[in-house]
Amino acid sequence: MRKLITGLSHFGFARRLVQTLGFHHVANWYLQRFPLIKVMPVSGIKYRAVRVESIPLGAEMLEEGKTYPERSLRPDLTTFADLGCNVGYFACLLSHATRNRSLCGLMIDANPQAVEEAKWHAQANGLVNVFALHGMVGEPSLTREANFHVYASNICSAAQPLLTRQFHLPGKWTRIKVPCLSVEEIWRQKFGNTRCQLLKVDVEGSELNFLQSETNFLRLVDSILLEWHKWRVDLPEVKRLLKEQGFRLIEVLEEDENLGTALFRRNEIGRSDVQNTGPAPA
Repeated sequence: MRKLITGLSHFGFARRLVQTLGFHHVANWYLQRFPLIKVMPVSGIKYRAVRVESIPLGAEMLEEGKTYPERSLRPDLTTFADLGCNVGYFACLLSHATRNRSLCGLMIDANPQAVEEAKWHAQANGLVNVFALHGMVGEPSLTREANFHVYASNICSAAQPLLTRQFHLPGKWTRIKVPCLSVEEIWRQKFGNTRCQLLKVDVEGSELNFLQSETNFLRLVDSILLEWHKWRVDLPEVKRLLKEQGFRLIEVLEEDENLGTALFRRNEIGRSDVQNTGPAPA
C-alpha cells in the first residue's frame, strides 16, 4: 500500500485519476494512520506526509531542491516568516540548509489541518522558537475574521476559490471562518524589533492585499520569496509595490502561464531603518 501511494503521488495524471476514482480518500486515510516519515541526510531534519499530495511536495522542496533552490536562501539565516506555510516543509528546508535548529520564525496558514502538520514539524525537529499559527493574512476585516475556502487537496486552498476554478480542479471546496492576523503585530509580540531576514509569501492570490496592508511589517524584512498569481496581479505591479518599500527584484526562480516565484532583496540604503536587537524568543 505504501509503495503504491508513493509511486502514484509522483505522477500528475495518476493523481488526478485516483482522486476521481476515490482512491485519494483511501490513501489519505491510510497515511493519517501510518504517516510516511523521512529523515534528511546530514542535518537529520524529519518530515512527514499524512496526505498523498504532500509526498511530491516534500520530494520537490526537500529532496530535489526545485521549489526554493539554495541560491535563494541565506546560509547565515536565523529569522523568517512563512505565510501560506502549508504543512511546514519550508521551515524544515531552512533548518536543513542552515544546519540551525535555533531559528526564530512564524508559520501561518488558513487551513487548520495544515497548521497542525506545521506544528508537528516544528516540534519533531526541536524548532522551539518557530510558531505555527492558524489565520489569514492580507485580508483585513472589521470583525477580525473572514471566509476561507479549504480545497479537498491541501495544496491549493484559497480566500477566493472562484478565481481558481478556471483550472477545472475536481474536488470539493469547504467554506470556513478564519481569524484575520496582523503579521507585524504577531512578529513584534514574539521577536520585538528583530529583523525578518527572509519572508516567504505563498498566499494563493492574496499577495497583492498583503503587500498593500502590511507595509509596516515589510520595513522589518530583508528578503522576500514571493509567489504571484497572474489572475490577481502581474509581476510589474509586484515590482512597483516592493520598489516603494525599498526592494529590488533579484531573480525570477520559476514562472509558467499561471504563476511565478521571485526573489526580492532590500536595497542596502533601507536596511537600517529598524534597529536589529537580535532574536528575542517569547
